[in-house]
Amino acid sequence: MHFLLLGATGRTGQHVVSEVLSRGHTAVALVRTSNNLAPRSGLTIVTGTPLSAPDIESTLSATPSLTPCAAIITLNMVRESDSPFAPQVSPPRFLADSCANVCAVLRRAGIDRVVVMSMAGVGDSWASLPWLSKVFMGWTNIKYALEYHGLVDREIRLTEMDWTLVRASRLRFDDQKGGVTGMEENIQTLGSDGKGMSMADSVGVSNVARFLVSVAVEGLFSRSTVVVRDG
Repeated sequence: MHFLLLGATGRTGQHVVSEVLSRGHTAVALVRTSNNLAPRSGLTIVTGTPLSAPDIESTLSATPSLTPCAAIITLNMVRESDSPFAPQVSPPRFLADSCANVCAVLRRAGIDRVVVMSMAGVGDSWASLPWLSKVFMGWTNIKYALEYHGLVDREIRLTEMDWTLVRASRLRFDDQKGGVTGMEENIQTLGSDGKGMSMADSVGVSNVARFLVSVAVEGLFSRSTVVVRDG
């Protein structure tokens, strides 16, 4: 299978690239800068922005003999640093407008499938968040990420795409903490509302990447939303 990847230079996106290629698939990635994404066999890299429909169209045609069967989007908001208090750099509608552009171009190309990574707490999963998580999000600039992913959530439901929104629990970047990147854990799915979430919930970035690719390959959770955490 051949995939269009958005957000491939990010910490989750790079794991998605590895997962796609390790399964024997191919991908074309639209990236704003290619500095963080090394060329690899089976991966075509195109420089541009998801805010530009022509750039997305150019990406789809970058591999003339291959047409993507689906898009996997792991775009996220950029802050000045990893601190939860750091100011936002990305414009408020970057995620939503990027998603809308991708969906419009894919539909014109006859491609209907899109899998988008979101975050727990968006939409109807907010009610199931532990109250301490709500306090933390409201106290820090993570509240903006929640708001902007909420715009994506609303935007994609207006499309005719075969979409899936994967709302990840707190991401655990094992590879940046000296952990074992290849360690696999079971993924638990909690439904759209995330009922049963706890303060201890997290999901390894490599695990959520595997889940995103599986959802895209197997056509799981069509036109639905799912909260995920490590089992």
